[in-house]
Amino acid sequence: MIQSPSVIEVPLRFLAEKVGLAVGTAFETRHLNDPEFRETVAKEFSQITPENEMKFSYVQPERGKFQFDKADEIVKFALDNEMVVKGHALVWHIQNPNWLVENEWSKQELTEILENHIKTVVSHYKGKVKYWDVVNEAFDDNGGFRETLWYNSLGEEYIEMAFRFAHEADPDAILFYNDYSTEGMNAKANAVYRHVKKLVEKGVPIHGVGTQLHLNSDGPISDVSIARNIERLSDLGMVMHFTEIDVRLRDTDGRSALLDQAKRYELLMKLAVFYPQVDVYTTWGVTDKYSWVPSWFQGYGRPLMFDENYQPKPAYNAVHQVLEDAVDGSFNYKPATDLSQVQRHVQVFNAKELSTTKFDAKEVVYYPFAFNQLGGRNQTLPESADVNGKWAVGYHKNQLIGQVLRHDNKTITNHKLAHENDNVEVFIRIGDKFWQLRSIVGHDFSTIDFPGKVHGEWNEDGSIFEFVFELDDYEDLVGETIGFNIGMSDNDGQTNTGTRHAQLYPLAGSNIGWQGEEFGELFMTGQNAVVTAIPISLPPTFIAKSLTSKPENASSAVWQEGFHYSLAFNQLNQKDMSTSPQSIGGTWSLGHYDNWLYGVVNRNDDVTVTSMDESYLNDNIEIFMQLGNELVQLRTTVGRDFEKNRYPRQIKANWNKEGTQMFFAIELDKPVEVGKSIFWNIAMSDNDNRKERSSQLYPVPGSNISYLGEELTKLTFE
Repeated sequence: MIQSPSVIEVPLRFLAEKVGLAVGTAFETRHLNDPEFRETVAKEFSQITPENEMKFSYVQPERGKFQFDKADEIVKFALDNEMVVKGHALVWHIQNPNWLVENEWSKQELTEILENHIKTVVSHYKGKVKYWDVVNEAFDDNGGFRETLWYNSLGEEYIEMAFRFAHEADPDAILFYNDYSTEGMNAKANAVYRHVKKLVEKGVPIHGVGTQLHLNSDGPISDVSIARNIERLSDLGMVMHFTEIDVRLRDTDGRSALLDQAKRYELLMKLAVFYPQVDVYTTWGVTDKYSWVPSWFQGYGRPLMFDENYQPKPAYNAVHQVLEDAVDGSFNYKPATDLSQVQRHVQVFNAKELSTTKFDAKEVVYYPFAFNQLGGRNQTLPESADVNGKWAVGYHKNQLIGQVLRHDNKTITNHKLAHENDNVEVFIRIGDKFWQLRSIVGHDFSTIDFPGKVHGEWNEDGSIFEFVFELDDYEDLVGETIGFNIGMSDNDGQTNTGTRHAQLYPLAGSNIGWQGEEFGELFMTGQNAVVTAIPISLPPTFIAKSLTSKPENASSAVWQEGFHYSLAFNQLNQKDMSTSPQSIGGTWSLGHYDNWLYGVVNRNDDVTVTSMDESYLNDNIEIFMQLGNELVQLRTTVGRDFEKNRYPRQIKANWNKEGTQMFFAIELDKPVEVGKSIFWNIAMSDNDNRKERSSQLYPVPGSNISYLGEELTKLTFE
């Protein structure tokens, strides 16, 4: 049994208990063979999660044959030491036995397997396990359902089934959904929120949401975003658990990184203390000696509050101090909840993990070169027959591996100044350092002081460029986010002046990447890899110019004053967001005058479909605006006015006869304030006589969820 703490040294568990909080940890049974480990766990923690040994492959390695011995040992240790247990995890997409994943199952068979497994495991621990992670990581990073054997066979209903089966087996157990990268207000967390709300409305026995919080010490963390998420889940009646906290450090990091690590542990404990809805704060491990991090994130380690010798680190001291303050009444932290300064207005570009060091088009996401930043106010693309292209980047270990697919009707490489030739430029920023790497068509990258090996290679006709950046300071890039941009230059024979007529980027801007400005973000995706809540880099916003007079139509001369942008990202295709320029494309421009927002959309589409019963399936333009707490969504099918909606002020859409141009006007509740911004997006849908849309083009990458008020970009009034 646990002894009462001494007056001199009060462990975390006893301080936390006084404020209604359990401080937990996760480990494997074998760790209990280490006496110092057993002593530290029993002394400091009041909650235990089995790290692996309650997962499907451990407890049912053969169909119908359950093995509970190792998990039983952990549960007995917990109960002997007056600790609560959280079972983890009943349903997951990995760590499943071969007999389950290597067979084809009918829907009925897989339902029976799911029911039998959950009810057997939960019943075995009835009265001993207080909490269960019933379903783990059911959503992908964009907020869609993760394609797993459960989802592919049973559909989203498997989540509801799992909770109902668990509740039937133990009506007193408290049931949780658990996932990573869901602590704040992002697309994935929003998808979890919406689905939990749906389950609650259906009367499904779900009681809480766990967010994992596998972080790194130099990744920004937003208490604003986390606080808002806690509050909205609380409004649904959910308890919140911080379930798998660790903050990894690079192997080369020194003392300052330990202090950064401590700040993140401290902030999470402040949130847990402030919100009574958060009643469990669990670290994924006890000591750095046994952490999973070095084997998963190469070049990283030391993620926990105790070092390899069981000595408390600054993170432990920071957490302890928060609890002390809470117990003695001096805790005065209060989170802000204004999200206006932390929301991204351009989503990250994703670099997916490659299976080898060779670029594989099947394993990456392609993005278009969407804007000509040499165009000044007109950043739309040149004629597609002149120049166009797309690009993709993946990673393998510490290598960035990318490809550019280039179409150019004329290649110029004979100018003395390198930047005046047709070329590809890659811009990378890590911390406060940035690099510009240029490869003229047909040549490798020019020499540059880059922290690693760089190589670029063109095919014979200059249509394909493949490159590799090997970063010396990393062993594995998984989970990293870097500042990034990529440009493709085109000269087209301006032999007298050498002036380029186009420099194409995936982002709008003013062609100052060479100054270290206007970068986007490249995120290395992977299991348990988390996009930070606070962007490390942001390109410029889109601009709506103040017009000198009221435009009457799309031909008004006043449109020469405005900025013009492309619609180029097909968010319906998460493998290739580019499109065929010959079949679909568009541009848009916005301006404001008094209390009106005016716009023009130019549309290129080889087939126009307007006969579908559901209007969103027709070729159309949609506009999304966040005005205060109100999301406004306006839709106009080609050739028609805006559809009727609840927007209380005047709106008008006028198309030309050919359906190639649309002029619109939106009345706002007050005159526009110059310098202010709103969240905004615009999309052009194309059906091409299919039952479903073939594309929905936006000016930014994303996952086509602007209709939910998410992944909006930003519009600034100038």
